[in-house]
Amino acid sequence: MFNKDLLKIICLCSLITGGVIGVIPLIPAFTGLAFIAIMFFVAPFIIIYMKKLNLIKTIELEQSLAIGGISGAVAFLGFALIYFPIAFILNLIFKIQSFIWIKVLFTNFGFLIPMVILIALLCGLLNMFSGFLTVYIYEYFKQIKKG
Repeated sequence: MFNKDLLKIICLCSLITGGVIGVIPLIPAFTGLAFIAIMFFVAPFIIIYMKKLNLIKTIELEQSLAIGGISGAVAFLGFALIYFPIAFILNLIFKIQSFIWIKVLFTNFGFLIPMVILIALLCGLLNMFSGFLTVYIYEYFKQIKKG
């Protein structure tokens, strides 16, 4: 289905995308927007990006599900790697109330790791759906264009 090089590209692009999205919720007004983006829009971005670079010639629905699951989970891990430590440091320095829950998570470190894994799996599941929907819509418009 995938070769190792393509899988590395998917993981690297997802990790970078998650890291970039991880900076956005540091502005408290954009926190909800960033979480929605990480939950639903990573897989369509990765699929469209890879299709534009011709890394994937034809994409089947099963491939879209795999790309969505991998990219969603890896993107959230990149998001957590950037967002949680920076938010914790900002809470320690500036006592920002919107980041107080991060301090609670870091004091209960045994709860942090399972929570991150659970949310990464949830992001993978939701991105599977959005990746599937992206490929389905792409194929639908390709058939309409074909005539």
